[in-house]
Amino acid sequence: MGRKINRFAIFAERIHLMNGGAKSFRDSAPTEEAAMDLAEEIAKSEKAVFYSWLQILDVMTGNYTEYSIKTGGVLEERECPDSKN
Repeated sequence: MGRKINRFAIFAERIHLMNGGAKSFRDSAPTEEAAMDLAEEIAKSEKAVFYSWLQILDVMTGNYTEYSIKTGGVLEERECPDSKN
């Protein structure tokens, strides 16, 4: 315990599975800008070969932005109609 979750949580995984949930959590950041920087780091990391998507969740509002992870660690925003409450 003792690990604090910041406002912007980052999740990444290969495929969407209903049983993914918390296991897909990768890290969190205090600001949207810091979360995007961290997301880009994750997308370019060695582990990224195991991920095909990434989400940044604002835990205060429930809104999230979803990205596809492309070759070379490029993040491409996906259109998700349910992402904004």
